[in-house]
Amino acid sequence: MSLKLLGWGLLAAAVVFGAGWYAGASGRDAIERDRRAALARAEAAEARAFVLAGRVSLFQANFGDASRAFESARDVVARAQTRLRQLGDAGRAGQLEVALAQLREAQRLALALDAGAQGPAEQALRVIESVLT
Repeated sequence: MSLKLLGWGLLAAAVVFGAGWYAGASGRDAIERDRRAALARAEAAEARAFVLAGRVSLFQANFGDASRAFESARDVVARAQTRLRQLGDAGRAGQLEVALAQLREAQRLALALDAGAQGPAEQALRVIESVLT
């Protein structure tokens, strides 16, 4: 009789453990998805801030600061692109390649002391906002 009682006790403990594990893991996917979305929004905001800072620098004819801001924006977008590729979202990562090309062009124009860097910067900003938000 004691062995039978021990068996039922072990079975009950296993069921309670399994139910607890299942309940603990059930919300993990939603939390991870929300974390990834928040990270994408943060990267978009950071890249947007750098692009806008570069555009303001262009208005002030401070081409060196504009170039540095566009370089910082490129770093953030490249980091976001790498993260998207690691998550298996190659489509959105490929779209960010357009933003990177536009930021390279804006930086090149800023280094050439050309205020025409506004156009590529604006296009990059549109792509960043459409892909990362």
